[in-house]
Amino acid sequence: MNRSTRKFDLFSLIIGLFSLYVGYLIVKHPLTGLLSIVVVIGIFSIIRGIYQLYFAYQVRRWFNRRTGWLIFSGIIDLLLGILFLFNLPIGLTTLIYILAFWFIIDGIAECSLASVYRLFGKSYYWLIIILAVLAIIAGVVLLFRPMLGALVIVIMAAVYFFMSGILEIVEAF
Repeated sequence: MNRSTRKFDLFSLIIGLFSLYVGYLIVKHPLTGLLSIVVVIGIFSIIRGIYQLYFAYQVRRWFNRRTGWLIFSGIIDLLLGILFLFNLPIGLTTLIYILAFWFIIDGIAECSLASVYRLFGKSYYWLIIILAVLAIIAGVVLLFRPMLGALVIVIMAAVYFFMSGILEIVEAF
């Protein structure tokens, strides 16, 4: 859009200021920030579990491939989502360990479907393999350094909201 014809975007400014405020709240109250993250992860996990079960059905139907790991991963996602949403203290206490095992299981599930991804191209296949291996490595690191994981999650959330807020404010003008 031409800069001279572009109008001020009040909605972007409001979203930007709100994002900066959320980032500030996460820094000021990291435990509350972690609890909020637990709720968001719970919702995401339930949605992802439903999708993985649907995807496993589609892979089985269209490619006639075994999808046991994908089904297992989808069920785990559903169970984790329910745990996170309906038992926040346990969800918060076990967040890092659950994420560690989640990353490891998802990485294994993606690797187990490598032959399916190869059908979509060699570069796509290798991208999936690399990301799956990185997920497994991240899971192992979280198992042995859980407090580091909690700190990184809070810092990343705060940084995201600060960056998003600044970008939205810049886009408003």
